[in-house]
Amino acid sequence: MAVLTATAGDLSKCLTNAEGWLPAKSSVPVALVVADGHSLRVTVTDTYTAGEATSPVESDRGTTELVEISRSDLAELAARARKDGAKKTLVRLTVESDKGVILHGSVDESAAETATALQAVKPGELDGVWETVAELFERGEENVTRLPDQLMVNPGYLALFNKVRPDQTGRGVDLYIGEAGKPILGKVGPNFRGLIMPMDRIKNADTLGPEGLW
Repeated sequence: MAVLTATAGDLSKCLTNAEGWLPAKSSVPVALVVADGHSLRVTVTDTYTAGEATSPVESDRGTTELVEISRSDLAELAARARKDGAKKTLVRLTVESDKGVILHGSVDESAAETATALQAVKPGELDGVWETVAELFERGEENVTRLPDQLMVNPGYLALFNKVRPDQTGRGVDLYIGEAGKPILGKVGPNFRGLIMPMDRIKNADTLGPEGLW
């Protein structure tokens, strides 16, 4: 079991940013929550995009824990975190593999009502998904920028970055672009990074037509 203390503002942004990157209908309809003793990370993917939101923690105790929760539970936790007072209010969160995620509310309110998100999928149903996402993020970090002559991106995927609540105003999206056809890594401040797949110009040429291409 991992017990974390974080500010309501940091936790709210983390949960809300992850929620914004997980579509209502996704082939991976859950979020991976990881408490590793240094931060709380929430990762989501629909196999075309992936987002990883991080919340710094003020204190922690216990072991590293991983749990998968449904999108509806993620939305419930995000909504609860947004209601937990001022952004500097400290809130307590418990992550336990067999019980899920429990947001206890303000550490100053011993009787605070809890919002619980239980594990949503059976262990093993998504074998390999999170390992693949982690590997893609790692590859994106190692990219040596080699801008292709032409690059096509679904504008809906780019728009996902507009949903991110940054750690401070004025943040842009820092893009890391490697070889054509490889995932594009974007960072918004220190606490969010996302991957988006570019479109295949050849496969989409007939659909787009000559007027849709350079």
